[in-house]
Amino acid sequence: MTYDSRPGAPGGGQGAVVHVTLPRLDPKPVPGCPRCTGAAARRSMYRRTGDLSGVSDCNVVIRRHPHA
Repeated sequence: MTYDSRPGAPGGGQGAVVHVTLPRLDPKPVPGCPRCTGAAARRSMYRRTGDLSGVSDCNVVIRRHPHA
């Protein structure tokens, strides 16, 4: 078996450039909103227990909750 050592070639060389960015900051809950306050409390609990998927879910709830 032979390998192609050219950059980007399958099985050898360098792959494509990957750009990694910092994660977005946690959204701030709207003061007085029970849904946002609850999601923020759950987010803190998830973060303490290392459940980053739960943290992300709570961030989505806070970010998408309409406040009209």
